[in-house]
Amino acid sequence: MSDDPRDLSGLSSPELVRLLLDATNPPPATDAERAEFFDFKARVFATLADQDENPAAATFAARAHSDRDRLLAQIENEKWGGL
Repeated sequence: MSDDPRDLSGLSSPELVRLLLDATNPPPATDAERAEFFDFKARVFATLADQDENPAAATFAARAHSDRDRLLAQIENEKWGGL
C-alpha cells in the first residue's frame, strides 16, 4: 500500500478502480494494513465522487473512513490494553 500515489486527482476513473483492485492483491493481512487500505479506499472514492459528481462514491468514501477509524481505534485499544 505504501507505494500508492498520494495525489489521485490526475488519474482517470478506470485508473482509480485499477489501483483499488491492485491494493487488494494480496489482501491486507493485519489490522494496520486494513486501516491503511481503508484510508486508500476512502481517497479513491472521494476522488471518484469529485471527478464524476457521484454521491454514491461519496457515501463509499465516508464508509471507508469510518472503517479506517474503527480499525485505528481497535489498534489503539489493543495497544494500551483497553485503558
